[in-house]
Amino acid sequence: MAEELRLDTIAEEYLSEIERAATALPVNRRAELLADVRSHIVVAQAEAASDSPTGIEDPAAMSQILSKLGDPKAIVAAAVADLPPETSANSTARTDSRLLVKTAVILLLIGGLLLIGWFVGYILFFSGSVSQG
Repeated sequence: MAEELRLDTIAEEYLSEIERAATALPVNRRAELLADVRSHIVVAQAEAASDSPTGIEDPAAMSQILSKLGDPKAIVAAAVADLPPETSANSTARTDSRLLVKTAVILLLIGGLLLIGWFVGYILFFSGSVSQG
């Protein structure tokens, strides 16, 4: 097949709708889903090009391809349903790591305030003793 298949505007809009609907998916799974759907479209487009005298430029053929794939929201819903359930161990580990981060930030803030307080006290103590002496 000498002609390079391209996705037309209808297909690009379809993929954009899937991408917008897939924000609940992890980034890598979203990219995988888009790549899968894109490849399905390209394969179906190649089949349509070989079967149709109008080739890949036929908008009706592209509309038929996309309607066979289904509603973008349904595709995303199926992908979300295929995600592995979050185990309690993952949930607990994530909660524990968030708690550790919060604790570290609080301790750093307290340590910084103590250091600043010590420095100010040191300056005030020695500036007062130098002027008296």
